[in-house]
Amino acid sequence: MKADIVVTVWTTLPPEEVMVRAVQFFTNERWRAQSQTNRIATFVGIPKVPVMKIIIMLILLACFAIPGIIYYILVVSKLRRMQNIVVTTSPTDSGCSVVVSYPQHAKRLVDGFIAALPGSTSAAGASA
Repeated sequence: MKADIVVTVWTTLPPEEVMVRAVQFFTNERWRAQSQTNRIATFVGIPKVPVMKIIIMLILLACFAIPGIIYYILVVSKLRRMQNIVVTTSPTDSGCSVVVSYPQHAKRLVDGFIAALPGSTSAAGASA
C-alpha cells in the first residue's frame, strides 16, 4: 500500500477557523467528513478510476471472462478503496500550524486548500 503524503504549513488563521474552512472545502469536493474535533478533521473519499483502466477491464471481460474478473479484483477494486485526508492544527503565537496527510490522488485538491489559507507558508512536504 502506498504511503500518504504529509505537508506542513503555517497560517495566520486560528485553528478553529482552519477547521471550518477545511470542512467547507473538502465536503464541497465530494469528500465526506468522517470525524472532527476542534484540532483534527478526517475526510473519507473514493478516488476516481481512470477511464483507461475501465476500458481495459471491459475488453478483458468481453474477450476473456476469467482474466477480466481477475483484472477487476486485482486492479479496479483496489483503486476503489476508501482513503482519508486528515487535517491537524496546532496553535502558534501568530496563527497555527496545519498538517495535512493525504493520498497521492488528492494532491491537487490539497494544494488548492493550502493555497486558500491566508498567509500560509510551507514548511516541508514529505512522504511518510
